[in-house]
Amino acid sequence: MLKNAISGLILAMAASSSHAEDLLDIYRQAIDYDPIYRAGISQHDADREVYDQALAVLLPTIKFDASYTKVYEDIVSTDNEVFKSDDTDYPVYDYNLSLTQSIYSFSNWAYFAQAKEDVKRVAAELEDVRQELILRVAEAYFNVLKKRDTYLGIDAEVKSLEKHYERVELQMNNGLARTTDLLDSEARFLQAQARKIEIGNELRDSLQGLYELTGTLPASMATLGEELALVTPDPLRVDSWIESAQKNNPSILAKQSAMAAAREEIRRQEGGHYPTVDFVASYNKSETDGSLFGGGSEVDTQSYMVQLNVPLYAGGAVSSKVRESSSLYSKSKDELEEVWRKTSRETRAAFTGVNSAIRKVEALQKSVEAYELAVEVKQESFDSGVTNSVTVLDAVRDLFIARTEYSAARYDYLYNNLRLKRAVGTLTEFDLEQINSALQGEEVPTDLRALEEDLELSRLALY
Repeated sequence: MLKNAISGLILAMAASSSHAEDLLDIYRQAIDYDPIYRAGISQHDADREVYDQALAVLLPTIKFDASYTKVYEDIVSTDNEVFKSDDTDYPVYDYNLSLTQSIYSFSNWAYFAQAKEDVKRVAAELEDVRQELILRVAEAYFNVLKKRDTYLGIDAEVKSLEKHYERVELQMNNGLARTTDLLDSEARFLQAQARKIEIGNELRDSLQGLYELTGTLPASMATLGEELALVTPDPLRVDSWIESAQKNNPSILAKQSAMAAAREEIRRQEGGHYPTVDFVASYNKSETDGSLFGGGSEVDTQSYMVQLNVPLYAGGAVSSKVRESSSLYSKSKDELEEVWRKTSRETRAAFTGVNSAIRKVEALQKSVEAYELAVEVKQESFDSGVTNSVTVLDAVRDLFIARTEYSAARYDYLYNNLRLKRAVGTLTEFDLEQINSALQGEEVPTDLRALEEDLELSRLALY
């Protein structure tokens, strides 16, 4: 009864579904629903407006003003015999149209140059967010499959240990096994049950990692097939990859543009010491529908002015802003150096990770085959009374560990390949398409309810 119950999830996970969502499907969903990526796009759209704002200060400013004034006048006293004491009221309409065009402003042109660097920066930052999304999707997807394989492995170990325990118990009843063999078998079986609960919780959490990216859980997922081509990085020199990272990594490019923008900010603030020249043209129309002395008027006025503004002293504010921007420029250089060193380390780690994963996969594949044979041989030896129960239990544990590490190594190989391309700034959707071609294994339903039921049965088995 217990054996049938704890295998419920495995049977469910082995069932076929109508459509398994692969890595590319999850990525395309994340593009639309991942909050980090969507926030990055909004930040990019907001930051790139700085270009239009900087361009605006170089273009003319046109302003129109209109006013209506009601005038009340009262002659209290006058020495002019023509006009006696009197009062009147009348409206005044005033219209003014003015155009101001900057002719020369060192600060404005430095601001425009700064904006162009900022546009490059925000474009690189958006590319960085996009490539990071690809890596986060792959990490979450592979994490689910790794935890799923680990869960299937521990379930197989539990079943094997349960079968061994029942065999020892039968031999004990027939006087063919020792009490210590029975106790060892029971202890290992219960320990495996406890690990299964822990791994099941990790599997559940990894599924929530996919939900965090897309807002939904896939009905089923595609898994790796038996065949996986292991290809070493080309070129096989880590220095070549580091050089490529220096040229293409979006984080480095963003920091380079940020440093250039900081340099233009120094020039912009230094412009506060320089004179500015503006051209101002205005047209004014004033209509008065009366006056205290009778009659109204309509006056049109046009004026054209070239205005020179020479800053002399502003309390030291301009010099202070220059010093401030100089310090920020030094800060941007240090931030660029920090990103460069970090990228270099990540590139080396990913390059080493790919090569190590290849050797690890090849070694563990042979290891799994050897441990499978060892379990059979030691089980037969135990049945023959040649060896004790602990030897069999150790062999079963070692087989589980080897299977788990083998599965993880295959996914680590794929992930490190993506990490390497992410470090050099060349990670694209095409890389996910290539990995999809390797996802030819069975379709795995992501049934959380079945998982919960199976874990509950495992908990009950401990009591």
